[in-house]
Amino acid sequence: MAGCRFPGHTELFAHRTKTRRFAMMFKSAKLNVVLATVHVPLMDVRNLFTIGCVYDPIDLGNEAMQRLGVAKPRIAVCGLNPHASENGQFGDEESRVIGPAIEMAKQHGIDARGPFPADTIFGPALAGKYDLVVAMYHDQGLIPLKMVA
Repeated sequence: MAGCRFPGHTELFAHRTKTRRFAMMFKSAKLNVVLATVHVPLMDVRNLFTIGCVYDPIDLGNEAMQRLGVAKPRIAVCGLNPHASENGQFGDEESRVIGPAIEMAKQHGIDARGPFPADTIFGPALAGKYDLVVAMYHDQGLIPLKMVA
């Protein structure tokens, strides 16, 4: 309503600093989350969903966690669909996009695992099994984070 063409500060900062690769990340004492997509209507996520869209937050999140003192971050990657698609029953994004992004991360020495069902992965992350969770969209990652932080 104010005439700003950016949906949020993350996109504004990226534009102003001419940053091509960026992600929105949240750090708390109990849970760390980085988002693959940020301020995008849920209906539009599928149209923007690429291997790079998932790989970049894995890679950037890994680097951020290292800068925060975690030498070898353990990264859990959420699926997009319920039950991480249940082997294709609820979509193909896990096998077509998320899985290849995780494999690319592994090839670059990143300890990324998944895709995991988003409704079950935050418990193990809170228990300390993972240092960072990569969520596919805004509310998938921010609801659990805001519940505990």
